[in-house]
Amino acid sequence: MGEEYQKIDIHTIRRDVLKEWWTILCTALATGLLAVSVASYLYHPTFTSSSTFVITAKNNNMGVVGNLAQATELVETFQSALNSQLLKKEVAKEYGLESFPGTVKIAVVPETNLLTLSVTSKSPEWSYRLLKGLMAKYPETFENVLGDAVLEIFEEPKFSAQADQVFSGGQIFLKFFGISGAALVLLFAVLSYMKDTVKNESEVEKKLDTKLFATLMHEPTYRNLKARIKRKRTRLLFMEPAVSFGFDETIKKIRTKLTYRKSGEGGQVFLVTSAKRQEGKSTIAANLALALARRGEKVLLIEGELRRPQLAQILGVEDEMRVDLQKFLADGQKPAPQMEVEPYRLNLLLAKEPNSRSSEILSSEEFQNYLVERRKDMDYIIIDAPPVQKRSDTGVLARLADVSILVVRENKTLAIDINDSIDMLNEYGAKVLGCVFNDVHAGGNLIRSGYGYGYGYGYGYGRYYGYGRYYGYGRHYGYGSYYGNYYNRKGSRKKEEKE
Repeated sequence: MGEEYQKIDIHTIRRDVLKEWWTILCTALATGLLAVSVASYLYHPTFTSSSTFVITAKNNNMGVVGNLAQATELVETFQSALNSQLLKKEVAKEYGLESFPGTVKIAVVPETNLLTLSVTSKSPEWSYRLLKGLMAKYPETFENVLGDAVLEIFEEPKFSAQADQVFSGGQIFLKFFGISGAALVLLFAVLSYMKDTVKNESEVEKKLDTKLFATLMHEPTYRNLKARIKRKRTRLLFMEPAVSFGFDETIKKIRTKLTYRKSGEGGQVFLVTSAKRQEGKSTIAANLALALARRGEKVLLIEGELRRPQLAQILGVEDEMRVDLQKFLADGQKPAPQMEVEPYRLNLLLAKEPNSRSSEILSSEEFQNYLVERRKDMDYIIIDAPPVQKRSDTGVLARLADVSILVVRENKTLAIDINDSIDMLNEYGAKVLGCVFNDVHAGGNLIRSGYGYGYGYGYGYGRYYGYGRYYGYGRHYGYGSYYGNYYNRKGSRKKEEKE
């Protein structure tokens, strides 16, 4: 079980990190460019000229020191002489300088009488001139110290026009780009792991003070590449051909549960809400109302989120089907606008425009009387309420509703905020039936439960999108091979007029 949840966490973490890809990319690019700029400002090229010498004695007929011990002693003497401050001052004075503008380095080849002399300076000309100056000045400066030993050139001084260290902006950029990118990926991964949200179905009843009412899988925002280019979003209505079979079936499953609940324990006014914004509550409220109306029930869908009305856009209705709610209530009990639902009608009470006086309207006596009258001629009243957090309107509507459904989007809102919302709804009388776990991605769900919906999105469920062995509903929903074989064989989804 531990390994199973570890895999699920990896899927969630991966999605959270990918959501931040633009932040990671921009930050890594900025860090790489900044590193190049700083390195370029701090970069000071140096140039080195060098020469190799052999130490000899004046009175040696062979021209070289024959005794290795004597050679070692002479090398040490020359090393001290060439690196002395006295010699450097003499060279600087020769060129009219106040100080020696370079660094002297002397290296001895082990077990030999060879000595390498190099001078490093800020320009190739000065490094070469300083080296020549040292070679010219040391005999007269240390004439009494050196005795019979002399330096003979073994390798002529080299004039180096190339800097010792070449500035490589590309390598610096790639290094810091990679480091910063990896650090940000790790940071977002840790934040995702530590975020106490509801990441999968198994966590719903473990972290929340309610039960799982239904699970809706993730649906793509765009139907295809052409729609993405044109920014034409998919309408997430269960009877649309663009949505998946799984979405369709889950909405019907919620409808069936509400029907049983009404026939058993009663309840007519259902509040659909969420803890915070962007959890999909308005989409679910619209689909639930449509599903009930399509079955022949008398349904009224009320837009309770007057500050941010969006049901008209979700349903795709015309402006004339939207009303000024305050004026509508003041004019008396007029019939609500209706929309066709093949072949039935759905009663709508949609806000014409955003209204900042929503609390005053919803808590008015006119609105309460309207609900009382509609209870008489409607089978179901679905209210799309504002989010619970920081919104008093939801408390007003919760007191008027019989029960409520809380929409919880996968890995979005903290569990503590969701539980606070559940407590508030229960306290105000709109008992929470359960939560609809929304926008669940198939990756982690397939690993956990062994089922997945598969997404054909209206292209015909044939060879590629059939609900067969890969996309069939497994043990959780029990649809198994029947629907798999049926839809593979037919190559298209059958539209149900009425269950």
